[in-house]
Amino acid sequence: MMGQIFAAYLKFAQLTDEVKKNHCIKVDAKVPRYDLIEMAGYYKPLESMKNQKGQIVTWLNETRGIIDSPDSRRADRYLQGKNSLNISSVFLLDNSVNTSDSYIIGYGTPNRAETYSKDKKPNPFYESRNDGFIFLIKSDWSTIEILVVPDGCNTILGNAKALADGVYNEALNTMRATAKQFYNY
Repeated sequence: MMGQIFAAYLKFAQLTDEVKKNHCIKVDAKVPRYDLIEMAGYYKPLESMKNQKGQIVTWLNETRGIIDSPDSRRADRYLQGKNSLNISSVFLLDNSVNTSDSYIIGYGTPNRAETYSKDKKPNPFYESRNDGFIFLIKSDWSTIEILVVPDGCNTILGNAKALADGVYNEALNTMRATAKQFYNY
């Protein structure tokens, strides 16, 4: 059961300037770009996020100054995908830095709206709106690992805390070990 808690493992990374130049990707962008480099399991909403090259790209944005809500209720960041799709808010756990691994732990849920943008595009995450995401963010913000918890919307905070406490270390290590390269940069 422990290894079954996660439906998918996604590892996004900021590419080096050299790799970006070789693949005609903008260097020194204001908002950090994260490319999917490894994946274990399967998560259907990602299919619609592929660009023409077959890459899946996200951007991590800060919410301060963009989202108008009190600091206590506002997520620290949000993950944005293709066509400005808000994939998920990223709430960071207090004291979540795991010093041995240098990770910041966060959590969120997929965008719950049926459509997005002024053009009312279908939200690819709508059918998965009851899932939950646990984010493992390298303390230097170079990588973001996402663990998908199916139907974890209502328990995701507890799941994130359990991960921070080491409860899911075995499941996480299994997902990391079975992850395959997603795109050859």
